[in-house]
Amino acid sequence: MVKITKIGAAAIALALSITLITPISAKAEVILEYERDADGEITNKTYKDEDTKESISEKDYTIYDPSAVKYVIPKAVTISVGTYNSYIEIKTTKDVAKFKNFKGSKKALKAKVIASKEYTDPATEKVATYPDYIAKNGGTCYFRNIDGTITSISEAEWETKGPKGDDSGCYRVRLYATKAGTYKLKFDAVKKDGTTVKKTIKVIAKEDGGPIKSITFGGKLIAQSAAESSANKDWMWAKYYGWSTTTAKSGVIKVSMNDGFKLKKIEVGKPVVVTDKNAEGKVKINYKKDYASTLDLAYDSEEEDWIPVTWKKAKNGKKIKLSKVDTSIIDDPIGDENLNVYNEKTYTVKSKDIETKTYVRITYYNKKSKTTSRLYLTLCKVKK
Repeated sequence: MVKITKIGAAAIALALSITLITPISAKAEVILEYERDADGEITNKTYKDEDTKESISEKDYTIYDPSAVKYVIPKAVTISVGTYNSYIEIKTTKDVAKFKNFKGSKKALKAKVIASKEYTDPATEKVATYPDYIAKNGGTCYFRNIDGTITSISEAEWETKGPKGDDSGCYRVRLYATKAGTYKLKFDAVKKDGTTVKKTIKVIAKEDGGPIKSITFGGKLIAQSAAESSANKDWMWAKYYGWSTTTAKSGVIKVSMNDGFKLKKIEVGKPVVVTDKNAEGKVKINYKKDYASTLDLAYDSEEEDWIPVTWKKAKNGKKIKLSKVDTSIIDDPIGDENLNVYNEKTYTVKSKDIETKTYVRITYYNKKSKTTSRLYLTLCKVKK
């Protein structure tokens, strides 16, 4: 995948992987769902992989590594030809000490580790590391091994049979293809028991390996694949406001996908603002905090933060309405003065935003890696 062009407020963020150089695919997205009591306090967390339907819950397990619900090594990745912006990020499993010897299967694919972090356990006699999670009822320990399967060992036997030592590693590997084709990324997984396992990842190199070809609102571009030779001139723009800002109340949303990727759904999100009371009964305006899932959030590219929203499905090529929700009292201080304070007799607070924000979430499926990923956009509407 190549990066998606970032222009002003039109920044597109990969879920759980916000970066200026977009990785080949979103980092393994683990969906977190919450159960809450009548006061909104969290009583349980469940971690899910929507593609494999695997899940682990804190009701049933003591969880040390929630990411273990999803295998860290992809089956396949898609990249663009001739770009240095394509890379993957992988980390070792509990039974592996480190990865090494990354290389392409052919001369046309060059692999280079551009960032890594390795930990070597200094202990002379290494003891069993922590499992990924332990069953609360039955005392069974679980970890995902280098083959991607879940291994179970009784808690009583963990110290003798579990992987020894806390050695670990995480790696960012750049993939550069000189021509289109199907290749393999090869590397060695050095296990904690001293053995070595050969691993491969399929690499599909195309002229445009990114998932999105273009996204438009009201006929104006709000996102464009960086594989294009130059930026399109027909970007959405509002005079005196800039990129990804409009005076329109509504417009047609259109998403064009590249081959190998399937558009699963388009969603339009509006911020959820609530009245918040303190112990003395004084109130202020705030974002909703007791959301049920990480899927109830949108990434705000201006605030560089996750915002609770209500999502509504939209049809590709059909009109959507932009949000009227004003969040300025929460987000916009006057100089160093925070406007979002509890209402007291000594305070009179007023705020009106110059623009309102609408969030767009694009959920797509990579047919080669068989994984689901999400892109987020922020659209701004001028408020008169």
